[in-house]
Amino acid sequence: MARLITTLDGQTLSYPIGANGLQIGRSRQNDIVLNHPHVSRNHAVVELKGRDVVVRDMGSSNGTFVNGLRVKEASLRARDLVGVGPFELKFDERAAASVILSDEELVPLRSDSRSVSSGRLPDLNLDAQDILQNFYEVSTRLNMILDLRELLDTIMDEVLRLVPAERGFLLMTRQDGQELVPMVVHAPHEDQALTISSTIARRVLREGVALMTSDARVDFGSQQSIISQNIRSVLCVPLVGREGVLGLVHLDSPGFERFSIRDRELLTAVAYQAALGIERARLNDQVRTEETLRHQFARFLSPDVARAVAQQIAETGDLPMKPVEQEASVLFSDIQGFTTMTETLPPLELQNLLNEYLSVMTDVIFENGGTLDKFIGDGIMAVFGAPVFYENHAQRAIDTALGMLVQHQRLMAKTDPEKHFKIRIGVNTGRVIAGLVGTRDRLEYTVHGDTVNTASRLEGKAEPNSVYTGEATVAQLGDDYTVQEVGPLQLKGKAQTVRAYRVLGKK
Repeated sequence: MARLITTLDGQTLSYPIGANGLQIGRSRQNDIVLNHPHVSRNHAVVELKGRDVVVRDMGSSNGTFVNGLRVKEASLRARDLVGVGPFELKFDERAAASVILSDEELVPLRSDSRSVSSGRLPDLNLDAQDILQNFYEVSTRLNMILDLRELLDTIMDEVLRLVPAERGFLLMTRQDGQELVPMVVHAPHEDQALTISSTIARRVLREGVALMTSDARVDFGSQQSIISQNIRSVLCVPLVGREGVLGLVHLDSPGFERFSIRDRELLTAVAYQAALGIERARLNDQVRTEETLRHQFARFLSPDVARAVAQQIAETGDLPMKPVEQEASVLFSDIQGFTTMTETLPPLELQNLLNEYLSVMTDVIFENGGTLDKFIGDGIMAVFGAPVFYENHAQRAIDTALGMLVQHQRLMAKTDPEKHFKIRIGVNTGRVIAGLVGTRDRLEYTVHGDTVNTASRLEGKAEPNSVYTGEATVAQLGDDYTVQEVGPLQLKGKAQTVRAYRVLGKK
């Protein structure tokens, strides 16, 4: 069963997500009570919707967040962090039943095993009918499923159809194989804690063997060391993919020698196909996530950077653009007298001209590794050094500004004289707060702080078709640029004057 995990007063607590979901809030009537002023009485609900687990904000005052992004409603994925006030609840996806790995109740009597190699179908001791009617039938069905949750359920259904057993478990490895997590459980009493042999599970994972054994359940409180009627037969097979062991399938039934060599071979064959399907489903999820993120980030990042950032998030689950304080260079540009142009040019002609101008300027920003923060009417805001940090972010910003002047001149050369306009550019360098803002469905990357405000004010003071910058930027340019001090400027919103410079070009 999926669950939420959080730490309250130093104690780690786990809350299974059942059919009725979980109510979260400050009121004591909630399933998860979070007593804090920033938590509303009825803050959020986590509920099942088909195969999905969804978190929904209940109109709280301070919002509900998933991985730092405010949401009204969002489907949860493994390892997502749900933020409610100052609390974080980790979403953990697993089967409903509690499965314990222990050797206190199960003692192996004897076993028979065979090795399973990584990345290839093992030689099977099966006749042609088994291969044609069972293995290939299962392969066809599993190959049609790309959703991981549906695939895991189907794997266990097919396993129990081919090899009937009283109990069936599909467990996946996590944390580099250090944790075994039950994902699908079929058992008569799923509401009770279920035990499987730790020795068997660890050997199957460690040695990569398909193991068949009869185990005796020991009653340590009685005079008899082994109660024969509680003997259980076990069949346990690893899920071995191209990159190693992904988990295991464990079957057991009461009685002695309930499984045959044929059962072991069939289960080994199905496990091979299942492992390939799991890797394919995981890859499909990663590609789909990368594509969605890439489309989102392509609005403000160059294509190469957008692709790299999307891949990092999809692979690690970490959001590299959470708000952080860092150094960056910020660029502002706008069209001088744009309001007058709106009065003299027909709307469609003005729109076409503005679109061409913004497209050319955006290309210059991306060519220099910049981030397009936003369009502000006819204005442009760009950032250099965030989210991808460059040591030479100041030079990149100035190169962009100079390149924008060049492209502006080229654009004007092919534009009718009555449509000519001039631009102003301001650049500033310093500490900013940078990160993603918005909701999970609509993200914007932006920076804010005094450095940003100063860049905007410098642009407002700049002469037509010129670049103004601040002292911090100039200090990082070195001797490769020609700059001219324009004196201390009194900028709006600044108590003290700012030393400003005009960048004349690159030497």
